[in-house]
Amino acid sequence: MGNDLTKITPSSGFTIEIGAASTVLVASKIGLPISTTHCKVGSVIMVGRIRNKQGVNWKLFRNIAAAWILTVPLTALCSAAAMALLQLAL
Repeated sequence: MGNDLTKITPSSGFTIEIGAASTVLVASKIGLPISTTHCKVGSVIMVGRIRNKQGVNWKLFRNIAAAWILTVPLTALCSAAAMALLQLAL
């Protein structure tokens, strides 16, 4: 992620960390399950977008978002396949 998604300076890095930490704290306080990785990427995107409208590598973000979307279904399919193989073996 880092500098590939948007340019990160010490001050923007601090802002990213505060934004991600605040999001995690608020979500935890109200009982929502949350991914710290998603919060960090969201903070990087927001800081890059606020700094400069063209400051975000949207192609890289599209790949990250696709990975997020595909992770759960692919993991479920792999688990189902493993379970089916185990049931056949028993």
